[in-house]
Amino acid sequence: MIAALQRIADRLGAALDRPVAIDDTQLRQYVYTYHPSGNDPAREQSILRRHASPDILRWVSAHRAPERRSAFLLPANPSIGMTCPRWGGVVRVDGKAVAYIWVQVDDPELGEPQRRQIEAAAESVAEVFQRQRHIDELRSLSERESLIQLLSGSARARFRAVERIVDADIFRHEWPAAVAVFLPFSEAGAVLGEAERTKLSAALESVRMTLPLRQSLSLVRQNHGLLVVARPDDRTTPRHTLDRKLAETAREKVQLALSAAGPFTVWAGVGNAYQLSELITSYREALRAAQVAASLGTIGQTVHHTGLGVYARIARLVDDEPKEVGLHPGIRLLIEREHGGAPLAETLEVFLDNAGDVARSAQQLHLHRASLYGRLRRIEELTGLDLGNGHDRLVAHLELKLARLLKFRRPGGVDPAGATTALDDEA
Repeated sequence: MIAALQRIADRLGAALDRPVAIDDTQLRQYVYTYHPSGNDPAREQSILRRHASPDILRWVSAHRAPERRSAFLLPANPSIGMTCPRWGGVVRVDGKAVAYIWVQVDDPELGEPQRRQIEAAAESVAEVFQRQRHIDELRSLSERESLIQLLSGSARARFRAVERIVDADIFRHEWPAAVAVFLPFSEAGAVLGEAERTKLSAALESVRMTLPLRQSLSLVRQNHGLLVVARPDDRTTPRHTLDRKLAETAREKVQLALSAAGPFTVWAGVGNAYQLSELITSYREALRAAQVAASLGTIGQTVHHTGLGVYARIARLVDDEPKEVGLHPGIRLLIEREHGGAPLAETLEVFLDNAGDVARSAQQLHLHRASLYGRLRRIEELTGLDLGNGHDRLVAHLELKLARLLKFRRPGGVDPAGATTALDDEA
């Protein structure tokens, strides 16, 4: 695109025998032409910095440049370095201003033929932008289709996707890649609609803009989004390492984007890095990490699969044989009472999370120790478990965590309604 813009600027500069520049609407410079008559200070600074000063941007806005429909004069303003006036043309795509053409002049009077040349150049620039938009849309569609196939359950489809990516050279396929999944939940039971998915997509795209070209892909699925990041396999860092700061920054951007749409809480999971043909494994790990983090609500909002520990094994059991996972009848009774407002299941979980430390548990639950002991005795009576016995403690702790992963309990105040536990291939 830049080469095409430079040709347009060169032709206009030669036709008018004046310096020409093409900027975006924030006066960040795309291209400029050299002219032996020199530049005023404002143009020199724009060339050096690749963007104009805030004072010049305000001067342009004050003269209502975005509203212009034909070539217009931008008067000189020596106080901000514009010792020469400029003739400008607004580039519009679908009626929206997307760029400016500037012609630095000595004489503010410009004849009708010269005005028409500026306007024709603006139309040519608009055609370049439209072509680039079309190319970007085709590239985005190709990326999306390839990524959907990479995450398919069909080995043949994944093989074809790798071939397509290699042929189109849209991703650093020679490097290992890891997946980060962003899973929004709503306490109010809200689900992601088209507007929310659009916001999620825009947030992920803004993260990709901060990364080098061909090192990232993104996709928005029915109830979550995902980001794929490639990195060199320099073997100086652990295989599973993916910049935690990047994953957390992306999660925060998604959270911010969805905050206006409803009370969503966004959980992020990160998978290990694999070769592109094995990317589905990283995706499954990342999705499982996000789901476990959301279900438990206590292990952080951005979690790496390797940080799940024993929860990874428990989650796999839930995923593989959910119908075979039956809860201990005593724990199920506590959960049923919890739904009615009784705090016994929470009390037991906090007690076990704190390794039986009564003082710490009482403080966390805002209870007197005597009250906590009373609750623990009541729990033993209802469940038939002996909390002084290590085996019974293990059973109770495991069953309470399973109940969260099975969505029988609210995860830390966040309602997981609508969460997907199956690792399916929906687009």
